Amino acid sequence: MRFEGKNVLVTGGSSGIGRATVLAFAREGARVIAAGRDVDRLADVKSGADGNVETTVVDMGVPAQVRRMVREAVDAMGRLHVLVNNAGVVYEEPVLDISEQTWDETLAVNLSGPFWASQAAAAHMAEAGGGAIVNVASTNAIVNVSPYCHYNASKAGLTMMTQSFAHELGHLGVRANCVAPGQTITPMGLGDESEYPAWRSWYYLTIPQRRAARPEEQAAVILFLASDDASYINGQTIVADGGLLAGTWVRPELVPPVPQNDDPNW
Repeated sequence: MRFEGKNVLVTGGSSGIGRATVLAFAREGARVIAAGRDVDRLADVKSGADGNVETTVVDMGVPAQVRRMVREAVDAMGRLHVLVNNAGVVYEEPVLDISEQTWDETLAVNLSGPFWASQAAAAHMAEAGGGAIVNVASTNAIVNVSPYCHYNASKAGLTMMTQSFAHELGHLGVRANCVAPGQTITPMGLGDESEYPAWRSWYYLTIPQRRAARPEEQAAVILFLASDDASYINGQTIVADGGLLAGTWVRPELVPPVPQNDDPNW
């Protein structure tokens, strides 16, 4: 019950890592507001939480809605202790095909939205005695993956934005950290657990642990960074990728095989 008596706002809280994060905070005693665009999915999260979870509809690409989301969360709960910026969009487009629309939307939702949310939340936290901001980036922020230039750029920007908030606001009791997930079984990532794309076996060869993460594993890192257990961690990006960025094999024949397993996470 690390978060008993704490109030938490999670964006992108209706599915994937966000949903797992909302439920994990609620299990540990927090009062949580899950924000997202899909009303039905938000309702499903609330129904699965055994209380302590409320929902709000927001488009993270619209600054006025983002600021209102934070303001209403503070009004409803009286105090905001933790903000998790998890909402995101991704488009698979080669650089020569990226349109103004998809570029602008990706940067608006993945980078500008978290900035406006963090700015509003941090102002409140500084006055209220402190708080924690956890941003959810991606290993794409560290190593390019094609064809996702706009996504890569937005997530790289998010890691640097995290450092800026940490550096400028640490003396006010506001910590900011970032999680960079590797491949995770989510609707936006590898699909849901009922699917098994044929290319997964090939992709898993690049991950030393030979599987993608479960959303709950990423949520565990988020909760750690938001908790008092991480009270002296500030401005960091924690990579949770099963060893994906640890290196590469020089020849294909040296790569250990992917184990055969009925678990859809493999």
